[in-house]
Amino acid sequence: MKSPFPLKKINPDTRALLKQIFLGVGIIITVGCVLTLIWHGTRAESVTLTTVEVIGGETINHTAVRVLALAELEGQYAGFIPKRFAWLYPKSAIALAVAEVPRIHSIEVERLDGQTVVVSFLEYWPDALWCVTLAAENCVFLDETGYAYAQSPTLDGGSLLRFIHTSQTPELGQSLVIKSDFLLLNRLTDLLAEQGWFVSHVEVDQARDAFLHVVGGGEFKVTLTQSPDETVENLFVVLTSKEFVDLAPGTFQYIDLRFGNKVFINEEEPVLEEAATSTQDVILETEAATTSDEAEVE
Repeated sequence: MKSPFPLKKINPDTRALLKQIFLGVGIIITVGCVLTLIWHGTRAESVTLTTVEVIGGETINHTAVRVLALAELEGQYAGFIPKRFAWLYPKSAIALAVAEVPRIHSIEVERLDGQTVVVSFLEYWPDALWCVTLAAENCVFLDETGYAYAQSPTLDGGSLLRFIHTSQTPELGQSLVIKSDFLLLNRLTDLLAEQGWFVSHVEVDQARDAFLHVVGGGEFKVTLTQSPDETVENLFVVLTSKEFVDLAPGTFQYIDLRFGNKVFINEEEPVLEEAATSTQDVILETEAATTSDEAEVE
């Protein structure tokens, strides 16, 4: 018996079109579900960063650092995923923002948990000044490695040792000299201070020579190719010899210690009423000075 409502075959083109429509609708629904899940998932309280902990720096304002970090957590990626989402938070951007704070270095940004970010850093401490001239104007602070990290205000007094480079002007982000040489210079000034000879400022050049200006007058010429201990030993062999036992700050122009056990002294003579003499250059071999008072005078 034939059906009163005979089935009609669907045109193949129509069937293909319907399949595409159903596929498209399925994709849209799937994408919509995925986006909905992402939307709500990235805003779940357990994975939303709300707290910034700040560690480091004795004089750094932690509140200011926290504000900078929180500012980088505001907004969304592509207007959809919040930057506070714990798994995609802007770690590098936070570090760069905090780096703008003066005296901060070695910044680390880590996520403690789904709600907390920890920002830790170290603080530069002034060890010396790098100045343009002896007037201590246009100076920058140097840390313990000789790295220039911040502009210095005009400072009076001698609480910080001043350095001048004969061929390089002070520049932030640069080093006065290589770290090892800066440590040698500090070692040298410390050894002199232990013996009661205090240095007010130091000039350095490209040849690794340094010129230490003594408080009260006078200059020590040294080379960084020679150890500070050897340099100071040679100096005090001379200063304890009979000929130069009276040498003190203000009584000489310079003592040149750059040539091993040969020490050159430019000593200013007292001004006499009958006649005024200039200076004399004295060459003294420190090895001989331990057993003899002889000196060759030019």
